[in-house]
Amino acid sequence: MPAYNKKITRPMEYDELDRELDDLPEDKQALIRLLFFSGCRVSEALALTSNDISCTEKFIYVNFFRLKGSKQTDPQRVPRQPLKYLCGHEGRIFPFTRRTAHRWVKKVFSDLYPHYFRLNRFTKSLENFGASTVVNTYGISLVALQHYIGKVESKKVGEALLEELG
Repeated sequence: MPAYNKKITRPMEYDELDRELDDLPEDKQALIRLLFFSGCRVSEALALTSNDISCTEKFIYVNFFRLKGSKQTDPQRVPRQPLKYLCGHEGRIFPFTRRTAHRWVKKVFSDLYPHYFRLNRFTKSLENFGASTVVNTYGISLVALQHYIGKVESKKVGEALLEELG
């Protein structure tokens, strides 16, 4: 994997992501959307099999095998509509490598990297739900979460400065 020169930390909204995915094959769209909605690592997404997926009318429950010392979590609930590709498969969901996943992210978002979607989901979740929910939903430790908390706090400082302008 290439070394990253600079981490992009600006938040991304779903409509921005969705606009860029139209020309991709369905499996690549599903992988990038899963990274966006779940905040999982690329290797956690690529390890998924049909046994890890449970689909309902509105949601998909994804049982990730957490890596890098993260604690295992309950199945994560993600919206079904943009991720319906995950339902109805047998065996491995994404039959390609980390390198291929990285290339597809770079093809669509040349300035981003797959782990960006993890940062994006954590900072959005921290803003809305707080640290304990992020720890329990994503299996990340409080020590590792400190980096993401800083991104949320920096954003709040910028917003406060904008409010001062009136």
